[in-house]
Amino acid sequence: MKIPQKNKDLIRYVRFCDARRIVGYLLWIALLIGGALSYNHNHQTYPDYRRMVGWRMGLWVLIAIVSGFFLFRIWKFFTDRTLSGTVISSTLSRSYTASETPGEKTDYDFRLNTALKLCTDQGKRRRIRFEQKAGFYQYYHEDSHVVRLHGLPFPVNTDPNAPHGYVCSVCGNHHKQLPDRCQCCDHSIIDPKDLQEL
Repeated sequence: MKIPQKNKDLIRYVRFCDARRIVGYLLWIALLIGGALSYNHNHQTYPDYRRMVGWRMGLWVLIAIVSGFFLFRIWKFFTDRTLSGTVISSTLSRSYTASETPGEKTDYDFRLNTALKLCTDQGKRRRIRFEQKAGFYQYYHEDSHVVRLHGLPFPVNTDPNAPHGYVCSVCGNHHKQLPDRCQCCDHSIIDPKDLQEL
């Protein structure tokens, strides 16, 4: 299952994010290795044990590769795959209280960190986490079918009968009606019907 072809801006967005991550990773490695080579060049009179040569250079290259792997989240190329399944449970890790009147305590349920447990279409259980910009419980309710596409943080609810509205897969902004563009980030909104047809 892929991003619908009519959402071309989302396809470009995912490709740009992937390319930016790879380029940043390679530049990070080149920067650290270049720094070590520059240090060796500027300190040629130093003895070998004070320069980046031999096993020290190998260790430095390894540090550059491993640190960049975590810094630029390269593991997402292997773990961030399209996931489709039914929501078993939807939990929140945080909420806050607020009041318009000073001194008055009124609770507002504001969803920030959301964790969904899914039973995938293949029968496996998976968990996905993301941070919502604004809380809306009904969109990711239990027994709803959701699809999280590669490179897009917010899953799309594909249930055609539930009056849950529509969500922007890029920024998580919720819309009651299906707009041409997200009011927040100006990306196109994925129509759940397009995912059902794939």
